[in-house]
Order: sequence, then C-alpha cells, then structure tokens
Amino acid sequence: MAKQSIKRTDDQAKGEDLALMSIGADEFQKRFPRTFAALSKLEDEGADPRKAVLRVSAKAAGFRRGGISHPAEQTDRPLSDFRDPAQLEAILAEPALAASITTAEAADAE
Repeated sequence: MAKQSIKRTDDQAKGEDLALMSIGADEFQKRFPRTFAALSKLEDEGADPRKAVLRVSAKAAGFRRGGISHPAEQTDRPLSDFRDPAQLEAILAEPALAASITTAEAADAE
C-alpha cells in the first residue's frame, strides 16, 4: 500500500489552522458532517489520533478530488497532511472514491 504526502508551506498551514480554531465543534459538524462523524468514531474507539490516516482508492486511476490525483490501489495518507477539512469532506463524499478515516494499525490489519 502506497503512502503519499501533500506539501504545504508553513504560511498556508498557519493561516488554515487559525481559521479552523475560530469555529466550534457544532459549526465544524455542520460544515463537515462526514469528517466529523469519522473522527468522532475514531475518538469513541479510543484510537490514537496521531496514527489516523485517510485510506482512499479511486474507481478509475488518476481521478482527482480534494486537489489530489488518486490511484486505483488503496493508499494511506496521514491526516496530518490535510489542513483543510473541506478537502477531506470532498474526498469522503465522492462516490468515485472508496475513502475512510481509520488508524494505521487498522489499515495494516485489513
């Protein structure tokens, strides 16, 4: 299984982090329901958030969503690579992708 990273500048990351800190949990849940549900499930399971990954595969290799070209084979991307929850939400909502948020251990066990 391939692991890929997304490159961001420090200034981009700081700006996006500040924007997210300005909204509360209720607003986050309203704006990003799929992401909120997936993260809440991991929290309920007692998973280590530092090991959270987005596991994704495309029905057609090279399909783009969330600013990323997705391969047909399952790929794990650390959640720490995603600064914008709208990016995760778009990927999780896309029917042309099989995507879920899990932990590295769960991904390895499958």
